[in-house]
Amino acid sequence: MTFNRKLLQQLLTRAGVIAAVTAAGVVGLAAPSTAIPHDPGFAFLPTLTRLIPTDCSAIIDAVTVRQEKAGTFGVRVKVTQTGEACSDWKVAVRFKNLDSGYADGQQHRVVNGVVQDTVDGVIVGFGTAPGVGRVEARIVALDAQDREMEQISGTATFTLS
Repeated sequence: MTFNRKLLQQLLTRAGVIAAVTAAGVVGLAAPSTAIPHDPGFAFLPTLTRLIPTDCSAIIDAVTVRQEKAGTFGVRVKVTQTGEACSDWKVAVRFKNLDSGYADGQQHRVVNGVVQDTVDGVIVGFGTAPGVGRVEARIVALDAQDREMEQISGTATFTLS
């Protein structure tokens, strides 16, 4: 059987994504993250996703951003998207306050690898206001119908004061 160049490139790209997902999963199992997000730039574990049905994949890096109001946090999201014919999709920040039980989040469209409707590139708003306490947050990739895509979600656990 002979591979044509495009098929070989797709195979190698998928193998690379699988290797990155596996590595991130192993690293993510090493230890939970804890910190106070008012410390500048507290990082989430990377989110790795495959954008179905296209031949696209994405790595989503996220870092908390200090907010003035108590019990809130912002998230700066950087998307590295690869592949051909990538369609629009969404990235969401979801959280649960482990002390109060309150859970919420918010989502934004991603167009050509750029997160839309952010404030200076930072996701903020009601969906990032869990209140004071211990917070568990994760980054989630969604399709156009708000269904979760194939992914390993980046997570962070921290305390808001």
